[in-house]
Amino acid sequence: MAERALKLEIATPQRLVLSQEVSLVTVPGGEGEFGVLPGHTPFLTTVRPGRLEYEAQGKREVLAVGWGYAEVGPHKVLILTEMAKRPGEINRDEVRREFEDINRHLAGEITPEEREAFTKRLERVKAQLKVLESA
Repeated sequence: MAERALKLEIATPQRLVLSQEVSLVTVPGGEGEFGVLPGHTPFLTTVRPGRLEYEAQGKREVLAVGWGYAEVGPHKVLILTEMAKRPGEINRDEVRREFEDINRHLAGEITPEEREAFTKRLERVKAQLKVLESA
Protein backbone atom coordinates (compact mmCIF):
# COMPACT_ATOMS: atom_id res chain seq x y z
CA MET A 1 0.00 0.00 0.00
CA ALA A 2 1.28 3.48 -0.80
CA GLU A 3 2.57 5.40 2.21
CA ARG A 4 0.05 8.22 1.65
CA ALA A 5 -2.96 5.95 1.15
CA LEU A 6 -5.75 4.52 3.23
CA LYS A 7 -7.60 1.30 2.58
CA LEU A 8 -11.31 2.18 2.45
CA GLU A 9 -13.75 -0.68 2.86
CA ILE A 10 -17.51 -0.17 2.82
CA ALA A 11 -19.78 -3.12 3.49
CA THR A 12 -23.52 -3.65 3.82
CA PRO A 13 -25.22 -6.83 5.06
CA GLN A 14 -25.68 -7.78 1.39
CA ARG A 15 -22.24 -7.10 -0.11
CA LEU A 16 -18.80 -5.55 -0.01
CA VAL A 17 -19.49 -2.26 -1.80
CA LEU A 18 -15.96 -0.89 -1.96
CA SER A 19 -12.42 -2.00 -1.15
CA GLN A 20 -9.95 0.52 -2.50
CA GLU A 21 -6.90 2.60 -1.70
CA VAL A 22 -7.85 6.25 -1.20
CA SER A 23 -6.05 9.42 -0.14
CA LEU A 24 -8.97 11.05 1.71
CA VAL A 25 -12.37 10.05 3.12
CA THR A 26 -15.15 12.35 4.35
CA VAL A 27 -17.89 10.57 6.31
CA PRO A 28 -21.27 11.76 7.68
CA GLY A 29 -20.66 10.80 11.30
CA GLY A 30 -23.26 10.56 14.02
CA GLU A 31 -21.76 13.64 15.71
CA GLY A 32 -21.10 15.47 12.43
CA GLU A 33 -19.06 15.10 9.29
CA PHE A 34 -15.43 14.03 9.70
CA GLY A 35 -12.49 13.65 7.37
CA VAL A 36 -9.74 11.04 7.47
CA LEU A 37 -6.24 11.24 6.01
CA PRO A 38 -3.51 8.57 6.18
CA GLY A 39 -2.00 8.38 9.67
CA HIS A 40 -5.23 9.35 11.45
CA THR A 41 -5.65 8.56 15.13
CA PRO A 42 -7.77 5.40 15.59
CA PHE A 43 -11.39 5.75 16.75
CA LEU A 44 -14.87 4.22 16.43
CA THR A 45 -18.01 6.21 15.70
CA THR A 46 -21.49 5.98 14.28
CA VAL A 47 -22.38 6.87 10.72
CA ARG A 48 -25.63 8.66 9.85
CA PRO A 49 -27.36 8.72 6.47
CA GLY A 50 -25.66 11.12 4.11
CA ARG A 51 -23.05 11.69 1.45
CA LEU A 52 -19.72 9.89 1.85
CA GLU A 53 -16.93 11.28 -0.31
CA TYR A 54 -13.51 9.85 -1.06
CA GLU A 55 -10.58 10.63 -3.33
CA ALA A 56 -8.82 7.88 -5.25
CA GLN A 57 -6.11 8.48 -7.87
CA GLY A 58 -6.88 12.21 -7.88
CA LYS A 59 -10.59 11.68 -8.62
CA ARG A 60 -13.40 12.45 -6.16
CA GLU A 61 -16.16 9.87 -5.80
CA VAL A 62 -19.38 9.88 -3.74
CA LEU A 63 -21.73 7.33 -2.24
CA ALA A 64 -25.00 7.56 -0.35
CA VAL A 65 -24.72 5.74 2.97
CA GLY A 66 -27.23 4.84 5.66
CA TRP A 67 -26.95 4.25 9.39
CA GLY A 68 -23.90 2.34 10.51
CA TYR A 69 -20.49 2.36 12.14
CA ALA A 70 -17.01 3.49 11.17
CA GLU A 71 -13.73 2.09 12.43
CA VAL A 72 -10.89 4.48 11.63
CA GLY A 73 -7.23 3.58 11.86
CA PRO A 74 -4.01 5.11 10.57
CA HIS A 75 -4.07 2.94 7.43
CA LYS A 76 -7.68 1.78 7.09
CA VAL A 77 -11.26 3.03 7.30
CA LEU A 78 -13.98 0.40 7.61
CA ILE A 79 -17.61 1.47 7.18
CA LEU A 80 -20.33 -1.03 8.10
CA THR A 81 -23.67 0.38 6.97
CA GLU A 82 -27.21 -0.68 6.19
CA MET A 83 -27.03 1.01 2.76
CA ALA A 84 -24.30 2.19 0.39
CA LYS A 85 -25.07 3.21 -3.18
CA ARG A 86 -23.07 4.84 -5.94
CA PRO A 87 -24.89 7.49 -8.01
CA GLY A 88 -25.35 5.02 -10.88
CA GLU A 89 -27.10 2.57 -8.55
CA ILE A 90 -29.77 5.09 -7.54
CA ASN A 91 -32.97 5.30 -9.57
CA ARG A 92 -33.92 9.00 -9.46
CA ASP A 93 -37.63 8.45 -10.22
CA GLU A 94 -37.96 5.63 -7.69
CA VAL A 95 -36.27 7.69 -4.96
CA ARG A 96 -38.45 10.73 -5.66
CA ARG A 97 -41.61 8.57 -5.51
CA GLU A 98 -40.44 7.11 -2.20
CA PHE A 99 -39.71 10.62 -0.89
CA GLU A 100 -43.26 11.75 -1.75
CA ASP A 101 -44.79 8.57 -0.31
CA ILE A 102 -42.93 8.94 2.98
CA ASN A 103 -43.89 12.61 3.32
CA ARG A 104 -47.53 11.74 2.63
CA HIS A 105 -47.44 9.17 5.45
CA LEU A 106 -45.67 11.58 7.82
CA ALA A 107 -48.35 14.21 7.18
CA GLY A 108 -51.09 11.77 8.19
CA GLU A 109 -52.13 10.19 11.45
CA ILE A 110 -49.59 7.52 12.36
CA THR A 111 -48.28 5.92 15.53
CA PRO A 112 -45.02 7.09 17.10
CA GLU A 113 -43.38 3.82 15.97
CA GLU A 114 -44.53 4.37 12.39
CA ARG A 115 -43.29 7.98 12.53
CA GLU A 116 -39.86 6.78 13.66
CA ALA A 117 -39.68 4.15 10.89
CA PHE A 118 -40.77 6.64 8.19
CA THR A 119 -38.33 9.25 9.49
CA LYS A 120 -35.43 6.77 9.23
CA ARG A 121 -36.49 5.85 5.69
CA LEU A 122 -36.70 9.55 4.83
CA GLU A 123 -33.11 10.11 6.00
CA ARG A 124 -31.86 7.32 3.69
CA VAL A 125 -33.86 8.73 0.78
CA LYS A 126 -32.50 12.24 1.40
CA ALA A 127 -28.95 10.83 1.39
CA GLN A 128 -29.57 9.31 -2.03
CA LEU A 129 -31.06 12.55 -3.37
CA LYS A 130 -28.06 14.51 -2.05
CA VAL A 131 -25.69 12.16 -3.91
CA LEU A 132 -27.71 12.46 -7.12
CA GLU A 133 -27.61 16.26 -6.89
CA SER A 134 -23.82 16.23 -6.52
CA ALA A 135 -23.08 13.62 -9.18
